[in-house]
Amino acid sequence: MKAIKHDVLIVGGGMVGLGLACALKGAKLSVGLFERAESKPMLSLERDCRVSAIVAGNVEILRGLGVWTHLEEHAGPIRAMRVWDGQHAGSIRFEAFEIEQEALGYLIENSQTCNAMQETLHDADNVHLYCPAEIEDVQWAADQVSVRLNDGRAFAAPLIVGADGARSWIRNKAGIGLCVERDYEQKGIVATVKPQFSHRDTAYQRFSTTGPLAFLPMTGGLCSIVWSAENQDADRLMAFDDAGFLEALNLALGPVLGRIEEAGERAAFPLKARLADHVVRPRLALVGDAAHTIHPLAGLGVNLGLRDAMVLAQEIVDARRFREDIGEMDVLNRYMHKRMPDVLSVMGSMESFHQLFTHDWPMLPQIRNFGMRLLGNAGPLKAMLMRNSTGLSLPVPKQIS
Repeated sequence: MKAIKHDVLIVGGGMVGLGLACALKGAKLSVGLFERAESKPMLSLERDCRVSAIVAGNVEILRGLGVWTHLEEHAGPIRAMRVWDGQHAGSIRFEAFEIEQEALGYLIENSQTCNAMQETLHDADNVHLYCPAEIEDVQWAADQVSVRLNDGRAFAAPLIVGADGARSWIRNKAGIGLCVERDYEQKGIVATVKPQFSHRDTAYQRFSTTGPLAFLPMTGGLCSIVWSAENQDADRLMAFDDAGFLEALNLALGPVLGRIEEAGERAAFPLKARLADHVVRPRLALVGDAAHTIHPLAGLGVNLGLRDAMVLAQEIVDARRFREDIGEMDVLNRYMHKRMPDVLSVMGSMESFHQLFTHDWPMLPQIRNFGMRLLGNAGPLKAMLMRNSTGLSLPVPKQIS
């Protein structure tokens, strides 16, 4: 069978792969996007169990891509965030007005984000979605990448992008290992819950020695929880009936939202940090979880992936404008060098937070409490850190030029 020619092949049709396709929409490039199967969300109180907190800077990206128009009505604003040490008195609060923003970010169901991106791509003549499409083989040559599906269809392009998640098939096929693989020996329990009192568009995060418990504000007065617990504790919590789980959840959070009245279906997933040995190879680039995964305690994983997609898209478009080969290492290294400071900074910060709050070494609680009070009163320093953590001050294009 004659190979179908594209300029860019994207493996993985999740939020990051679709985001990259949206970024390349309208470019003078032919894009092929492969997804194994249409995913069906796991529902919890009739909401997608998997959600993402899209920070303010990345909301600007979604606006620039034209995605936000289809997504805004489904987005729950996070106007404030309250963090406290569950074992001690230290706490800190972040407010959107401190950085002159309407919201620090928005909580959105993953399936809604994917739907909005697909809607954005609906009239994109240069983007071709192949789903279901199971890749059987990939071969790299000096001037192109060749892909064969299990139904016999063949494709070729100068560049292939792995956006197929933490257990990336394309990364493994390319023989790329992991230079960082950190098993936290924890699981993250996710569910949708209904609190007695209004969440007031505020995210709540309580740290304990077993990990953080986050309550994130959704539309309709609901909250999404992410409860990180050591494997044995997580298995015990997952084994509870609904009444037992609610009792444990209320005890862990305390009365800040009144009583948690209802919890939907629960899911649990292992918590690991990973970093690929190589983010780029000749005619291959990795984005999102295929390149790096982090602890979800700040919900920044998908935000890193969307920033990967935007920077890579801009490098591809610029390279084509100047008639460079988009699969050459000179082009791909520019993408890598622009992204690694952000990736390594966030990975290091998440590891530091994990160590800071999961150990109870002598004097560490006092240091945590002092640090939170100091940061809370730091004024300009606090605002600078908030702008950086929300992606507003990062050198990432908000739309492709």
